[in-house]
Amino acid sequence: MFVFETFEPGKIIGSRTLVLGPDLIEKWLGLFPADRDGDTMPPGMMAAVYIRAYSDILVPRPPGNVHGQQLFTVNRMPKIGDELITDLRCEGKELKGERRWVRFGSETRRADGELMFSGLMTTLWAK
Repeated sequence: MFVFETFEPGKIIGSRTLVLGPDLIEKWLGLFPADRDGDTMPPGMMAAVYIRAYSDILVPRPPGNVHGQQLFTVNRMPKIGDELITDLRCEGKELKGERRWVRFGSETRRADGELMFSGLMTTLWAK
């Protein structure tokens, strides 16, 4: 179980690979048809790529975590068909009274190593 005490600032927690297949893009565009941008991944999907990695890597985790803040920095948007590898790490953590805050950093790269985008998410951790 991933609890507050187990997170080590600066340490990579894990990685997840995701292929941006046409089927995945079409599911997104079914919800957001205005996001179609040729052969480029819609920008809104950055959060989906991140949260899939987060959800797959941080297992098991306690119920009740609350998403506090999220920020992405884009180097280049991936193309449909790209294989993406997202590394998740603990950027830091702090205890404020009874509240346990954890900052998760991510880097999403193509399989050839080129950085696509990075992210930072702050979460109120339940336990």
